[in-house]
Amino acid sequence: MERQQAQDFIGDILELPRAGELQVLLEGQQRLGTRFSGCAISQNALRQQVRLTLSARLEQKKTSLTLNSIDDREQIAQAIERAFATCRHLPDDEELMPAPGEVIAQAEHTRRGAAEAISIDTAGRWVAQACAAGAAADIDLAGLLATGNNFTAYGDSAGGFAHERHDRVDYHVTASGDTGSGWAEHQGIEISRDSLMTATRRAIDKCLAAQSPRVFEPRATTVVLEPQAVGDLLAMTAWYGLDQRARDEGRSAFSRFDQRLGRLSLYSDPAHPAFPARNFSNDGEAVGRGTWLDHGELQQLITSRYWARQQDLPAKPWPTNLVLDGDGTPLEELIGDVDDGILVTRFWYIRATDPGTLGFTGMTRDGTFRIEQGRVTHPVVDMRWNESVLNLLQNVSGSGTPVATGERFPLVMPPLRVERFNFSSLSQSPPSIG
Repeated sequence: MERQQAQDFIGDILELPRAGELQVLLEGQQRLGTRFSGCAISQNALRQQVRLTLSARLEQKKTSLTLNSIDDREQIAQAIERAFATCRHLPDDEELMPAPGEVIAQAEHTRRGAAEAISIDTAGRWVAQACAAGAAADIDLAGLLATGNNFTAYGDSAGGFAHERHDRVDYHVTASGDTGSGWAEHQGIEISRDSLMTATRRAIDKCLAAQSPRVFEPRATTVVLEPQAVGDLLAMTAWYGLDQRARDEGRSAFSRFDQRLGRLSLYSDPAHPAFPARNFSNDGEAVGRGTWLDHGELQQLITSRYWARQQDLPAKPWPTNLVLDGDGTPLEELIGDVDDGILVTRFWYIRATDPGTLGFTGMTRDGTFRIEQGRVTHPVVDMRWNESVLNLLQNVSGSGTPVATGERFPLVMPPLRVERFNFSSLSQSPPSIG
């Protein structure tokens, strides 16, 4: 839906009878998904969906409801009436804030049309070529190619309005052999056959190299983390650690920690070319560039409008992407400077262990390798790790070029070389011999 169409539609809704303040969120999605497993396509689906969320506020009470159809004006009017009726039975929320009433300028940095141009037939041909490459290597491939062209529009009874069209591409592939696996991805807002095949071959090569892993006795050691592994940890850090209120109330790792966190910068930028993101929140707040760490120095934290008012601070909404800068050192050079260490493709099953130190635990997956004298020498059995992100950032000794990653949240992350990363145990029994 174009901006003017969305503005007219939301404007008509805001003119309907209502008992109080109303916020309207309109989302449209066209998503093509091609799944494959066993080196064969298992599903090809095209989904079109529109969702309308109505948030009603009556004094200090608020509720929301969602409709999956926007064609029936009477149904929308009844939903508004029902939402305000529900509000009357709710307790007051003293932290409830009025609608922001911002008019946010149009942004097209997430719209390039490449995802929309990929047809079901094209996606099928590309995935079939990937599957053929896996079959030729006697490797089982499974994964997903998903493309989407979407729009989001927001309006409120305080005069706020925002609209943006945004593309999305997600290709990830797991390559499995008898005793080891590999994995690769391509994320962002556009994709080509060549980039899909590059990721496919990377997963296959990792899988071939990962067969017959050996045991590495878990201990603190130097690691080289590929971008997905870095993103796995930094996304959790944003969720658990970047909140101003938690810091002020003594519930955050940053409540007691005031040291420099290494020398890298962590920021968000909806217009970042590697992985742009939407420039406004679901509540109609503009999401501009924000710097969280500047060369390791804490700059700001996510601050709700309520907490900003309480503490006389500028409000800062949740980011829509996250970027960690890097020094641009090639991955081969990061590995080449390691005498004794481990190369990690990615993590999984990550859980928080200590919010006070941003401590997490998890396991390696889909390609974990021994580094000796600057060379990758052999695969190792996957391991469990326990590590604080505060310690990790302080122990970074090298970094590469940031690339797009993140299946669920847009991330731009570099590979990192980290000293004294703590592996605690094996995550599975070692393979039998003989």
